[in-house]
Amino acid sequence: MYRERIYEEPCGCRVDITGIVVHRCPACEREEMSRNGMPYVPPIAPHDLLLFRRTPGGPLVILRHNLGEEEIKFDPRYARHSHDGFEWGYGGSGPAELSRYLTYGVARYIGLSPDRWDTLDYQEVKWRFVARIPHHGGGYHASEIYEALGLSHYLQEPEW
Repeated sequence: MYRERIYEEPCGCRVDITGIVVHRCPACEREEMSRNGMPYVPPIAPHDLLLFRRTPGGPLVILRHNLGEEEIKFDPRYARHSHDGFEWGYGGSGPAELSRYLTYGVARYIGLSPDRWDTLDYQEVKWRFVARIPHHGGGYHASEIYEALGLSHYLQEPEW
């Protein structure tokens, strides 16, 4: 009987006996996305929670998922709208930048290849979700992003 063997590399990536990467560590994932000209954004599942906070250092976006918390960080190298970073509560360039990152996180979760990420309409996310977040921030379910993108079929519970 064949038994699949998975080995962990020193960096944290896991590969099978044929050398195929079955899980990429965050550092290698960031490096690969950077090589492809894309910002690193963690995958955002429909049941995840997004926390928007104002801090002395500026706006902060935290993704809370089943593995813990992860900050969604702005990277000015990939800015299209605002080089100043994320913002919310209105329809400007900072909210557009945040909407783009949130949309990319959804695209990663649903398995779209990076060359197709821009097929999702992040402007809808800006107007239907990000622009409506109060200036002081708050906590929101990622399902609202899925609804803004017309991906509500991902919100259904699987029938086992």
